[in-house]
Amino acid sequence: MNGYEGTVRTEVTFVIEKDGSISDVKAIGINGNFNEEAIRVIKSIKTKWIPAKINSERVRYFYKLPLSMTFN
Repeated sequence: MNGYEGTVRTEVTFVIEKDGSISDVKAIGINGNFNEEAIRVIKSIKTKWIPAKINSERVRYFYKLPLSMTFN
């Protein structure tokens, strides 16, 4: 983001599967480079997530993660 000043924002969405893995990663924001980097970082997470449960049964869960970065 060479020479850029201000704040960039994106919203990353993904699904946490029953086994704790993630899938269907997408980013929606104005800056394409920031979106791509946000997707890359989320996909690089190797640790399993804790899936949601309904009535003690693991279920898929849709997750939204807003991200922003400020450059001075």
